[in-house]
Amino acid sequence: MNRLLLTFFTIGYAITIQAQSASEFLIQAASFKQKGNNIEAAKLLNKAFELDRSNLEIKKDLADILYLNKKYFDAIPLYEDMIKTDDKNVEYLARLSEMYSMSPRKQKGMEYADKVLKLKPTDANINKMIARAYFEVKYYPKAIEQYMIAEKAMPNDLDIPYKIGLCNRKLNKFYDAMIYYIKAMNLDPNNSNKIYEAANSCYDANNYKMAVELYQKAEDKGYFKSKAFYDNWAMAYEEMKDFEQAINCYMKAKEYSPFDKDITISLAGAYMKKGDFNKSREVLDEILKINPKDADVIYTKGMSYYKAGNTSRAEVYFNQAFDLDPSLKSLRYTKSNF
Repeated sequence: MNRLLLTFFTIGYAITIQAQSASEFLIQAASFKQKGNNIEAAKLLNKAFELDRSNLEIKKDLADILYLNKKYFDAIPLYEDMIKTDDKNVEYLARLSEMYSMSPRKQKGMEYADKVLKLKPTDANINKMIARAYFEVKYYPKAIEQYMIAEKAMPNDLDIPYKIGLCNRKLNKFYDAMIYYIKAMNLDPNNSNKIYEAANSCYDANNYKMAVELYQKAEDKGYFKSKAFYDNWAMAYEEMKDFEQAINCYMKAKEYSPFDKDITISLAGAYMKKGDFNKSREVLDEILKINPKDADVIYTKGMSYYKAGNTSRAEVYFNQAFDLDPSLKSLRYTKSNF
């Protein structure tokens, strides 16, 4: 009898401790979250959820912290469970749209975004979230529409103008893209990546003068120097017919990839435009020493002779190139780079 009673009280005590532990984990998690330690907060909320899966507060806090930690695979089922009883919660739906849009099931993200729009959201952060969902499924006009709604309410948001610029660039609306990339740069003036993208957008919009200024600014702000960076800068100078500066930039690009064929051909083309045909052939010969049967380089060397007025010598190289790659015949004397 005493043994049975002891067992009963032991079980009851264990149940009480278990319930208290879930509550304690929840309180501890809130403390860590307040301190900005979302990783530790997530661990504690997971423990609380394991002890009390029916507790809606724990489920919501766990879903939110997983979302903030970008653990979308774990967060999605929690939010989907919650919308079964709260199917008009625009925040849950918007987060589901955003998370699905970054998963292999992107179309599901757009479906949730459409549900949010039907509920007519009034929070600009919600518009921003569903804009991302539309962007990820490449529905750029809809993404722009939602980003612009969000921008009206959050004009100082550092991310929105950049995303609008990116959407316009995807739609080949280069002037509009340039406007928003510059706006993004002005909001975040020390962000070298945004300066670089603004420079690229100026190039796309044929605003070459501003492009070269912004490439210089990006370099000054410490943008990651690379072959692509200096190649883009060189092309902007070429469009301005400043071939000396273009050559300087192509030479810097070559420092990162000394035997890159495309960069070498572009450099040779810049020398040709400057009228320095001997130097053009010198840089091409660097590649031909490594690969003497590179048809593109041989053709370009022929073009350097042709542009210099030595058509007989040019024909020798053209014919060599055509033998190696007959498709080059369509470019005879017309290669636009030169």
